[in-house]
Amino acid sequence: MTLRLPADAADWVAAWRDHINDREAFAAAAADFTATFCFEIRADGSYDGEPIRFLVSIGDGACTETALADGGADADFALRGPYSAWADLLAGNLDVSESVMDGTFDVEGNTMTLLRRQDAVAEMVAAARAIDTEFQY
Repeated sequence: MTLRLPADAADWVAAWRDHINDREAFAAAAADFTATFCFEIRADGSYDGEPIRFLVSIGDGACTETALADGGADADFALRGPYSAWADLLAGNLDVSESVMDGTFDVEGNTMTLLRRQDAVAEMVAAARAIDTEFQY
């Protein structure tokens, strides 16, 4: 089933949890890692709506919770970027590491921890790419 962003955001983030938990490589990469991530889709020239924030909590190799969040949600790490960049990232047209380095996405949190855990983050992105997603704008 194709999920549309932003209309199906709640269903999309639930599907993301399931896809993360289906990845054996994620379980191995995040075996002793506990954190909460905020992934934020911001308005740009393609999408002029409110930011869409996904909270993804992981612990000991599993995604323990996902939810839509408001702007005041607590997270250990955040990845924020424009709607069109998220569409490109999920389509496989952008590399997450390169997009952070060139400023397409903003990152918050302990960068040393993220560098040590880049395999877990890459697996989370791969799980998101596996969701049948249609960007509405």
